[in-house]
Amino acid sequence: MAESSPQLPDRIQRDLEEALRDGGVDKLPARPRRKRRSFRLGVPDLRPRDPGQLVLIGVGLFLLGYLLHLPFSAYLILGGILCVAVAIFTHFAQPQGPRPKFWRGRYLDVPSGTWQERLYRMIYRQR
Repeated sequence: MAESSPQLPDRIQRDLEEALRDGGVDKLPARPRRKRRSFRLGVPDLRPRDPGQLVLIGVGLFLLGYLLHLPFSAYLILGGILCVAVAIFTHFAQPQGPRPKFWRGRYLDVPSGTWQERLYRMIYRQR
């Protein structure tokens, strides 16, 4: 049995080197650049991610106002009802339908610029 050598035949080696030269391999950096992490200290985004979380917040406010008899319980109940109403409205006005489109391991974000989409992006934070 003949052992296969790790060397390529001369003709193929020359063609490979020529193709690399024509492709501009010598202009590539020697090593890939490291991504720098940005340390941004700021206020965390407290907005909910989707209408489901806003419904949970609304139900929580409603129950808190209903069960605890505080001087501002009426405001908590009203706030809970408003949260649920806004969540229902924005659920039907989602810019990408009920679920965002998923392609090649990532969510697609194709902005349309409609007023419903702008309202949705003001109320909810992005994924």
